[in-house]
Amino acid sequence: MNTSEFSSEEIVKYLFTGDALASRPATWRVALHTGNPGLDGAANEATYSGYGRVSTTFTADQPSGAGTAWRVRNDADVTFAATDAAVTITHVTVFDANTNGNCLVVLELPIARSVASGGVFSIPANELVITGD
Repeated sequence: MNTSEFSSEEIVKYLFTGDALASRPATWRVALHTGNPGLDGAANEATYSGYGRVSTTFTADQPSGAGTAWRVRNDADVTFAATDAAVTITHVTVFDANTNGNCLVVLELPIARSVASGGVFSIPANELVITGD
């Protein structure tokens, strides 16, 4: 899992200390990045006209049964507004808010995806996979 700075702190505190934790997220928002967003997800978020983070929900499962890591996958397509200029997406993050908020995970795309002007970036259902390993 490519945990963010925020998530790694929360996981370590939850599992190994009695320290206070942040509130559980009520929403999950997927963001696009045109370069490495860093561990806090703050850098290189897409800025094209009409862009905004897209709400999604996840389902958890243990794909190979006992003895394997758990994962979550997006329940439905995550579709962003059409671009107003060509853009190349290199990373996807998940936040707990529509603007600002806490970055929960940082995922680098295996291959950067170019989107032509007027094109739409979409992540099909079950394709945004976050594993617990």
